[in-house]
This record gives sequence, C-alpha cells and structure tokens, in this order.
Amino acid sequence: MSGRVRDPQPERRASTALPSLLLVVLCLLLGAPGSLFGQGVRGWVGTTVQMVELRPYGQDTVPRHEVVMDSLGRMWAGARQVSCFAGDFCTAYRALEKDQLVAANQDVSFTAWGFGLEGLSFTALLRGRAHAGSDLLWPRSDDAFDALLGYAQLQHGPFRFRLGRQEVRSGLGFPSFDGGSVAYAVGATQAEAYGGRSLARGLREPANQALEGVDDFFVDQGARLFGASVRKRLDGAVFTARYHREILADRSTLVGERASMDLVTSIPHFRLTGSVDYDLGRDRLGKSHITVGLPFQGGRVLVEATARRYVPYFQMNTIWGFFDPVSYSELELRGTWSPGTALGLWASAGRRSYGDTDTQVLLGPLADTGWRANLGARWQMAPGWTVDGSYRLEWGPGAFLGSSDVALRYTAWERLALSLSGTSFQQIEEFRVGDGRALGGGLSFDLSLTDRVSFAGGMSVLRHRDGGSVFTSPWNQTRGWTSLRIAIGEDPGLANRRRVR
Repeated sequence: MSGRVRDPQPERRASTALPSLLLVVLCLLLGAPGSLFGQGVRGWVGTTVQMVELRPYGQDTVPRHEVVMDSLGRMWAGARQVSCFAGDFCTAYRALEKDQLVAANQDVSFTAWGFGLEGLSFTALLRGRAHAGSDLLWPRSDDAFDALLGYAQLQHGPFRFRLGRQEVRSGLGFPSFDGGSVAYAVGATQAEAYGGRSLARGLREPANQALEGVDDFFVDQGARLFGASVRKRLDGAVFTARYHREILADRSTLVGERASMDLVTSIPHFRLTGSVDYDLGRDRLGKSHITVGLPFQGGRVLVEATARRYVPYFQMNTIWGFFDPVSYSELELRGTWSPGTALGLWASAGRRSYGDTDTQVLLGPLADTGWRANLGARWQMAPGWTVDGSYRLEWGPGAFLGSSDVALRYTAWERLALSLSGTSFQQIEEFRVGDGRALGGGLSFDLSLTDRVSFAGGMSVLRHRDGGSVFTSPWNQTRGWTSLRIAIGEDPGLANRRRVR
C-alpha cells in the first residue's frame, strides 16, 4: 500500500491524476450496489485548489574584491550580505522573477459497515494530488496518490481489532504503519498493542521507498514498528503510558526506542497536565512539560503556569542526530479573562534558556536566553459580528519577531460567513524582513449550500514596505484557494433519532 506513483511527465499527470481518482472512488461510493460497501457508508469528498504567486530566492556570485566587512564581522557587497569561502568569489541571495503555481488535492474519506458480521467496518482516507503552471517546488507535488488510511476494524465485546494502514497519535509523534493492532477496554482501563511495517513520518510510505531519490545516502531497507500503551481513568484524571520501538527489517540497526507518560486532570478549582518521554536508544531524558491551571471567579479568570523542556529528537539511522541540536528549557505564565460572553482577553509571557552549544567563541560568550510575549482578545460587538486580534513579540539569540493580526468575521445568515483579516510583521535574521515591515490582508467566505454540500474560498496578499533590505521582493506574494466538501451517508444514530420523532 505504498501509494506512490511516479510519472516522468508531470504536466500530463496534472491533467489526469485527479479525474481518475474521482471517477474510480465516486463511482464506487455513489453508484455501486449497496452490497459492495455493506448496508451503510458515511464520509465525505473534498476538493481543494490553491493558487500561489511568489518571488523565490536564487543564489548569485559576487567578486571577492567587492566585499567589505563591518564592525560585527559580517561581509557585505553593497546592500547584500554575502558568504565567502576559498576562491575568488563569494555567494549571496537575490530575488528571482515572479512565478505562479496551481495545486489541487482531492480527498475521499469514508467508513462502511454492514458486511454481515456484527462490529465489522472498513475505513479509508485517500488523497490525490496534481499541479500545473511553473516549476515551483510544492510539497508532495510529485506524489499523485496516497492512501493515508485504509484498515478493516472488528469490534467484538471489549476487544477491537484493526488490520491495514493505521496511524497512532500520541506525545511521541504521529507514526503510521501497515499492520495490525489489538485494543482491550474494560471499565476505566484500556490497553493497546500494535505493530507492522513502519511508514516514513508525514509521507505514509515505506521508509526505503520514501527516500528513493537519495539512495546513495540511505540503506535500502524497510523498518518494523512495535508499540503498546495503557490508559487508566481515575477520579478526575487520565494516565497514559506508552512504549514505541522501530528497527530495520533485518534487525541490524535500531531506528528508535522511546517511552512516555502523560497525565491530564480535571479537578474542580485545579487543572494539571503533564508529560515526559525517555529516549531509550540514546539513554537520555527527552521532552517534558507540566502545566498548572487555577480558575477564579467562577471560571471567568484562568491563570496557568507551564514549565517545559524540549530536546530535539531524530531517529538513530539518520545523520541529523550527529549535529546534536541544542535543547532548551522554558517557563511560561498565561492569564485568560472572560468578563462576559461577548468579550475574552488573554496574555502570556515566557523565558527560554538554551543549552550549551559547546562552541568556541572569540569575541565573547553566545547569548543563550530568549523572551516572548503575547496579547490577544475576542469581542462579539454585535449579533453575527466577531473581532479577533493578537500581538506577538519574540526576541532571542540572533533573531527578533514582532507581529500583529486582526480578523473580522460576519455571519450573514446561518449558511454564510464572511471574514476580513490583516497582518503585519517584522522579522530580523532567519528569513529576515530587515528594517522594513511586511503587510498583508485577506478575504474569505464559508457557504453551506445544503446540509451536505459546503463551499469555501479566499484570497490573501502580502506586500513588503522597503526598509533598505535586499530581501524585499521575496516577501511579495498573492495566494488564493477554494474548497468544496460533499458529505456522504448519514450518522446511524441521528437517522434513528429522526425516525423516532
């Protein structure tokens, strides 16, 4: 079930991939005999089309004799910052000509039941992709079809069995696999075990196929995944323990082995959530966090304090772990105030401390502390009218970000909502805007044509006010999108309720 389709002619594929998927799946769902999918089908079909117009970066060369160095040791050629290595030339980035791309996704999701065996059902989530226009690099544009999910499920008493393509969502990530799982639930306790062929994160493909474009740097082997979890409900609390292990198919190399524990409480006048994971493969503590919340004035005021530690994780069969990215610890305080149903305010502040980089510096120690603050509000100023606004400020070692966002939403009537949004930000270093500021705005709508059909769309524009930065042009971009969603089937419980009425 790799689902990967490679075509040496992408332009031809763009015009045929989605129609082919639509014809096959829609004919099955809408026109096939009821016996094919059992007695009931429930799901949806969605089509999303995006248009992107932007100005990408390009690399340029600069003669070394044109380069000067400032007091901070940075090298410049006119208004452009450059990098120099051995040789007579240095490199810099420049803005290329505008480029456009249209990309489309076709999603089909459904669950079918009623196959003559009580508790048996089948669930699938299929996605087709196509693009047209330029040669802009668009995520997953070379993958015309994916089976994101596709498994049979049997619910028999306290047991639940699944076989096929599945996904596990937890604090250890979202691993997906082709295999089987067994869950057992009795009272307040639920246990689950699962295993099968591991799929590359975010790609839903076997690991040895997902990276076939870099075969020279990757061992051509698949991986096997195994895991288990136990979940226990207590008075006002839920505790979950999980174990996860991946190895290469020939058992020659450990890909990853981790364990985690999570706690969520909902006790009156007190809230506590926490999690911690441990990297057994590297024998070290991974990421963790604990949040304590105290409600006041009948819940209208909520104060939360969070302590967090983040350790970047990479699988053991990749080269990225060799670079040993720096971890950080963070303390954050957040307050929320809801004086009434029409108004809500919140604010937060945090301090982040980075670990030792083990880097030798000549001019002085590297800064290892960052700060951030956020403010936000929501106001329902009249029936059908809602305003949201927020401001975000972050400054840390080598980077600064200040951004503000505002959105106005108007519900014209029950089936139509219109939104107007605006944004402004300045980001220095890391894809910098420099001394200028980026300004943007957008319009969108959400229309329910019927109880089963909805249509949405919008457009946004981003422009940069020049502050003397050479990176002005790449921020100028225009984007548009449309989405059509059609529901299939009915919820059996709701259907029975209507008949009773």
